[in-house]
Amino acid sequence: MIKRTLAVLMIISSLAFLAACTSEAKTETKYSAKEIMDRVRSSMTDLGDLKETDRSSEDWNLIFAYVSDIEADKVKNIDYLYMTNSTADELCVVILSDEDSAKKVESDMKHRIEVQKNYFASYNTEELSKLDAACAERSGNVCIMLIGNQAQNGKYEFDKMMSE
Repeated sequence: MIKRTLAVLMIISSLAFLAACTSEAKTETKYSAKEIMDRVRSSMTDLGDLKETDRSSEDWNLIFAYVSDIEADKVKNIDYLYMTNSTADELCVVILSDEDSAKKVESDMKHRIEVQKNYFASYNTEELSKLDAACAERSGNVCIMLIGNQAQNGKYEFDKMMSE
């Protein structure tokens, strides 16, 4: 009886360990921010020329500060595309060091979309449709913010990549 109980406990422990490893693995992605961005951007065909910043840019953290005030050491990888003229188009992919940081950045991205809605409501109302279509979401430690008319196309590609 004791051997059987121990065997059952060992099996349960093993399954719990495997489940923990599996959920831990899902927080990571096999893609870089650039690879995710390239696929997302190619699905959003109506974007103009966007300015790009990534982790190799000297001022990436100053530019990203418009989106989130997360500590720079929490950002493992980033690709951020934005317009320099008076349009709302903006795409951002961030891979963070942990899920708690990713949750914060996702919240900051949603806040950024709301701030931009308020800004464009008083400045350039023609851009509001892009902000109405905008989305920010997280998969594990990867966050994405898409502002553009075809944001749902980009979200579809992101979701597909994160499930691979």
